Amino acid sequence: MNEKVKLPKIIFDWLDNEIKQATMRLNVAQPFTTIAAILNEMNKKTFDSDLFWWINLPANQWKLIDALRYGYEPEPEPRWGIKAGNCYMIDSCLWRFANVTPELVIDCEADFDEKYEADEIVRLLGFGEVVDLNKEVEAYD
Repeated sequence: MNEKVKLPKIIFDWLDNEIKQATMRLNVAQPFTTIAAILNEMNKKTFDSDLFWWINLPANQWKLIDALRYGYEPEPEPRWGIKAGNCYMIDSCLWRFANVTPELVIDCEADFDEKYEADEIVRLLGFGEVVDLNKEVEAYD
């Protein structure tokens, strides 16, 4: 069984809205005709440049087709953490590190919503690196 396609949040929101409008307005339901109809409508409107460039990459158009075939969901929002060697910061107030899993960092709420916040702490500490904890969790599994 195929898994749902994970799409960037901006694409997820856009596609969700366009699918609803395209199926109602254009009465299309097959992947290729839906994507063609959406791209045709997109050419008539002004779009955010990130959205425009993402949509126009052929590999991403295949992702959209797979999303229509198998379903789609938004990619998880980045959760930024601080890593030093094999240790992660587990307390963002006291700047404590421990050799723990990335999931524990998230559970301890020692993650950051904004990368610049983690970058600033690394700058103040003088060591460590900012990592996307979602990717760390995938790599850890």
